[in-house]
Amino acid sequence: MDVIQRIKKVVNWLIFQEIAENERDLADKLGYTKSSFSQIVNGKVPLSEKFVKKLCSFDENINEVWLLNGTETMFKNNLNGENGVVIPTSVWRVIQQQADSLSARDRQVDELIGMLKDQIQEYKKVAAQMVDRVISAAAE
Repeated sequence: MDVIQRIKKVVNWLIFQEIAENERDLADKLGYTKSSFSQIVNGKVPLSEKFVKKLCSFDENINEVWLLNGTETMFKNNLNGENGVVIPTSVWRVIQQQADSLSARDRQVDELIGMLKDQIQEYKKVAAQMVDRVISAAAE
């Protein structure tokens, strides 16, 4: 992976982390025009140390050495000591809401199954009583 690919990876990471909404927003936050930012990210102008430092300043865990030379890892501290995954808070909230919703639906399904079992037992009792009546009537 070359330096331009690593820059793009960091830019995408910062957008994923919701530090910026998109490249234009990130360019503004870095103090660049969209055009200047695009030229740097696409390798059309030389990469300056100032740009790299500003880019890394948005996430202190981004490894500047990796960004410039490709050695070491993208993050200074790997999360959980492994290749961890960071989920933005807003995304986690959506996941949690979905999990809560599914949990509530599971409870509803369990209640419905219980009601259906009760109804089946009632139908079996009624059917057994009808069979008893038919047998009694036939025996007379």
